[in-house]
Amino acid sequence: MTRPTRPMPRRELALAGMGLVLARPARAQLRQYRFDQNFGRLSFTARHFGLLSSTGSFGRFEAQVALDPDDPSRAEVAVSVETGSIDLAWPGAAELLRSAAYFDSDTHPKAEFNGRATGVARGRDPAERFRIDGALTLRGVTRPMQMEARLLRRGRDAAEGAETAEFSASGSLNRLEFGMVDDRTTISDRVRLDVQVRLLVGPA
Repeated sequence: MTRPTRPMPRRELALAGMGLVLARPARAQLRQYRFDQNFGRLSFTARHFGLLSSTGSFGRFEAQVALDPDDPSRAEVAVSVETGSIDLAWPGAAELLRSAAYFDSDTHPKAEFNGRATGVARGRDPAERFRIDGALTLRGVTRPMQMEARLLRRGRDAAEGAETAEFSASGSLNRLEFGMVDDRTTISDRVRLDVQVRLLVGPA
């Protein structure tokens, strides 16, 4: 006849649980990175008459990113953009978008986005795709904004002697929410934003 198993005392249970916690690998601390227009591209696309589309970019911006390259789904990001640095191929378009009807660059010379990764995008591997929830401030107006980001590739830059990681992110905004209400019959309300960035994430 087998003897009934003696319940483990509470103190031993607590010590066993503590041992399990301590045995788990600690999550890597987020490291701080910076990037600007020399290591990335920030562009936007709007449709015209529902048929055509045009893409422009900003020539001057910078960002701070807190990141674990092995788990980018924990990322935190802060971006500052000089709205007057806008560039488009269409003649006169840049001047129009700098005007008070659009970015109002004289009064609001900077736009800002602050956000943090909040989960995996579309059920994908967090090492590949992740979601960033944040707030965009434009023309003095702040609205929530969500971006979907993706780790494109990891590699080695021989010239820099460092390991690199390339990311992309995209999202959209409704320009009416920021007071850009002109030309609705010709320019779409919805504008797409795209970001591409390359970070030096460690020694080669």
